[in-house]
Amino acid sequence: MSQVLKLASVGQTTEDLAKQIAWYCKTLGFRLINQERIDHPSLGALVGSPGAVVERARLALGQEILELWAFEAEQESQASWQAGEAIPADSQSNDLWFQHICIVVSDLDKAFGMGANQAEQISTAPQTLPSWNQGAANIQAVKFKDPAGHALEILEFPPDKGAERWHQPNPPLFMGLDHTAIGIGDTAKSVDFYQGLLGLELVGQGINHGPEQDHMDGLADTKVVISSLRPKEQGMGIEFLDYQQPNSQRRPRQNPQATDLNEWRTTLIVEDLPGLHERLSQTNAVDSLGPLVSLPTALWEGSQGCQVRDPDGHALLLIGA
Repeated sequence: MSQVLKLASVGQTTEDLAKQIAWYCKTLGFRLINQERIDHPSLGALVGSPGAVVERARLALGQEILELWAFEAEQESQASWQAGEAIPADSQSNDLWFQHICIVVSDLDKAFGMGANQAEQISTAPQTLPSWNQGAANIQAVKFKDPAGHALEILEFPPDKGAERWHQPNPPLFMGLDHTAIGIGDTAKSVDFYQGLLGLELVGQGINHGPEQDHMDGLADTKVVISSLRPKEQGMGIEFLDYQQPNSQRRPRQNPQATDLNEWRTTLIVEDLPGLHERLSQTNAVDSLGPLVSLPTALWEGSQGCQVRDPDGHALLLIGA
């Protein structure tokens, strides 16, 4: 059976690439690895935007990669390419399009004071999760938005929580990405997709509620089922956010496109991509599935890939190992 080996990167669509690069490097400790213009026809076939090209910046934090994509149109293909939709100004933590990356830090107060405290805030203030919540007790975290409106979280693990790599001596202030969190509408359905079809391992599950979670998420009477999944190899995982309350306005994305500013894409390295693609084509558990595309290996970690949208429309790029 096919299995996700690792999460190679998490990416976002943006407009002002230079501004985003500068902000992430100055505010959150990322470093620019490389920046390149991708105009190979395989890109449009991969992400379902024929004729589109991308200026892609790859930023590193610890072992993880954040990709910033700024789309442009090839002159001869203007008619088939459309600019994407903006992030809704009233976007909330319980919307089904919600996604963020979790940035692990060694000192939350110091890291937050490097500039994130001046950004648009989701949380009312940094929070310490209560001791009754055994799975998350004493985790400190705060959520906010980057200059383009993408949601982010910085988090400090207590000594008894988190992977061993977050507890090395003399750590840097900004250490890496623990996971990307996605808003979902049905935990069982998402577990079936990510574990049953993609082969990620469900490693933890719990329910967060109470005033601390309200202040964290910028919501009221919050009750959220949180599930953590990990790939075969060490590194970043995926976290489900299934809001039971408030759930009267758990809004889905309508007709999601790669060029939407609300688009995040998670790149997964998988075993036996053709076999996985065949299984995905035979299930109704996906929102959409693109074709298998031959890729230039100089741009990707494999020579073949496809895009699939999970049951809630979140974009995944599957790259054959």
